[in-house]
Amino acid sequence: MDSESSRQWQRDDHDNLSFEQVSHSQYSQSYLSTTSTSHHGLDLADKLNASSHDWNTVNCPPGSARKRFASHDFPGYGSYDVRAAPMKKDIEVIQSKMDDEKEEKESEFLQELEATAISGNDILSSTFYVSGLVTLSAGKMAPVCLACVGFVLYLFRGIYHETVMALPVNGGTYNILLNCTSKQIASMAAVFAIIAYITTGVVSAVDAIAYLQTSLPPGWEVDQKSATIGLLFFFCLLTNLGIKESAFFAKVIFVVHVLTLTLLATFGTIHMIYNPGLLYENFNTPYPSVPSHGSLGGSDILYTEGGILTAIFYGFSSAMLGVSGFETSSQFVEEQAPGVFPKTLRNMWAGVMIFNPLLSLISFSALQMSEIMDNTETVLARTAHVVGHWIQVQFSFPDHYKLGPTFSTLISLDAFIVLAAALLTSFIGINGLIRRMSMDRCLPQFLLIQNPYTGTDSFILVGFFLLCVSQVLLFDSNIAALGGVYCYAFLAVMTIFAIGNMLLKVKRPSLPREISVSWLHAMLGFISVLIAFMGNILGKPQLLTYFFVYVFVVGSLVFAMFQRVRIVRLVYKLLKRQRKALKMKTEKRMLDNSRDDDASIVSQSTYNTAGDEDTIDDTIDEEAMPLIERKKLSCLSSLSKTLKKFQDVPFVFFCKHDDVHLLNKAILYIQSNEQTNKIIIVHCANSTDTALLAEHVKLMDLLYPKTKISLLILDSPFSPAAIEWVSQALKVPVNAMFISCPDENFAMKVNQLRGMRIITSYD
Repeated sequence: MDSESSRQWQRDDHDNLSFEQVSHSQYSQSYLSTTSTSHHGLDLADKLNASSHDWNTVNCPPGSARKRFASHDFPGYGSYDVRAAPMKKDIEVIQSKMDDEKEEKESEFLQELEATAISGNDILSSTFYVSGLVTLSAGKMAPVCLACVGFVLYLFRGIYHETVMALPVNGGTYNILLNCTSKQIASMAAVFAIIAYITTGVVSAVDAIAYLQTSLPPGWEVDQKSATIGLLFFFCLLTNLGIKESAFFAKVIFVVHVLTLTLLATFGTIHMIYNPGLLYENFNTPYPSVPSHGSLGGSDILYTEGGILTAIFYGFSSAMLGVSGFETSSQFVEEQAPGVFPKTLRNMWAGVMIFNPLLSLISFSALQMSEIMDNTETVLARTAHVVGHWIQVQFSFPDHYKLGPTFSTLISLDAFIVLAAALLTSFIGINGLIRRMSMDRCLPQFLLIQNPYTGTDSFILVGFFLLCVSQVLLFDSNIAALGGVYCYAFLAVMTIFAIGNMLLKVKRPSLPREISVSWLHAMLGFISVLIAFMGNILGKPQLLTYFFVYVFVVGSLVFAMFQRVRIVRLVYKLLKRQRKALKMKTEKRMLDNSRDDDASIVSQSTYNTAGDEDTIDDTIDEEAMPLIERKKLSCLSSLSKTLKKFQDVPFVFFCKHDDVHLLNKAILYIQSNEQTNKIIIVHCANSTDTALLAEHVKLMDLLYPKTKISLLILDSPFSPAAIEWVSQALKVPVNAMFISCPDENFAMKVNQLRGMRIITSYD
């Protein structure tokens, strides 16, 4: 490959992977020109892109494939003799900048209260709507169902603790499966997280407007659908203007929210003790009927008589909505101070375990069962009205104080603020997840284009807003229907997390972790979520269709990104066959019109003697071709260039030992999960003999002719600074670098790998 094409490859590669701008802009690049990697005008990337020998598809190396490949399918052979020794001062400069970055990051670490506030606002906002929704399905067994969910959440405390702290990187389920399974599986799992964010935003917005309505003066009415869309648009505008979630304001909102719920729980408990009559009356009501089938419109629904088992089963399934947001803390674990993440899990569990069952029980002592079921969105505001009025009467406050409406308004305003904060969390959370997936080339790269005026990801934020609006219009602001879809998405995320924990035990047993829950613990959590999943499917089967519509829409984007090389290659082959048929007709016409036998012989020589349909034969004079064939040739050329552009993105694997089996596993993983035809094996030699490793890399390169496999020997210890040096020198982002699974003897912590992916292990 000539130097110009090498430079072009680097430019294309840099353009394709420029999404890791944060990593590359933090460090000086002046060291690249002073290191020992330059040789005869070639930098390190150029040397690795060149072949160690003058081999091509005609002059193949001994034992290699003799088949001729299309230009986009054959990147050439690799280099196996490239060696680099980073200069000491370069490593020191990088290390110094990384230390400064670490100190700055540590000064901004979230402490227990701030981290709990961000995730707690999300999970405790569900308190405002889960009580009424669970009562619809469980009736008088609602407090029991909510307590059972608290037990399930206790199981997931351990599951999340083990799983996330073993791989303490932002991303939640996506990050876990990315390091334990294939990239395709991780991306499809992230689809459920995306839908969960969408439904979180919509449910929070709908319920916020419902509570705001209760705080307005009598006679003031707002159209819920329009107001919900307006609230979504307001937060879309704020986030597009660059408004970020503030830990300070989240802390203030969380403290006020907890104090408000504590106030309601305290006075509500006193009211329940002194006025147990309505509580007993509600406990004598029949169990809710069980729908056998139905529709969103509420017509043609058949019911069967329910019992205590059906009430607990369906109520428990709906009550899982009350712990939505538990996964939020895992999405920003890198921003939390050491040891804080397990405390946020404990604090969220305590809040759910105390407030949800207790407030449900209090609502039974203040409201009729029918009133609760008719006003599922605003149960706590109505409960506060009754409790406030009772306090005013009990303590003989003057009538002008109106404690009932005042207490109800306080709850409504608190609900509106907290639910709005949860909506903001959804916008910010989805932005981070979509950006991470786009950086990993799981979603289209245009999503990474930032607003030139505000620096925000406007394509992501506006797309999220439009998806939320589609749910508002589709479900007509029906909180029960939205809650059902929300349950499907959230339960899918919880299920995947439990599966991820078990996969971590099987596939990454040597990975260091803070705690390790038992298999029984993990299985109980998994089975509990499956039961809840089945309950929602049986209780709300009509919503499953809408859930899968969103899965299909988002999943199609992910699928298309993973299969784009195959799709373009298929189109190329189809056009190639049509072109071959047209070429034969052209040659026949040329033979018929020719009077010169020698010209006929030359024309016949244009057939591809190699017998490879994928190789473009350019021996025919294009001017002699019909216009349609020339257009097809131009189209084929464009498709070939597109395929090259998709695949001309190198990926790096750090190989610790000369292990052919492990090397082969890593190459197969990259070929299956990444759209690339360039793999660079990096080995930190530390003065060891690497001759045999070079032979093995050469063997791998010959075994897989459609992938250029090169070897870089780095005369430097493996360290975070060395990782960054390689990233800068090769112009490859860190998230395109892989490593085998470390064990307890590994000198570095996993969070020091700067986002490198664990793709295989020796186990």
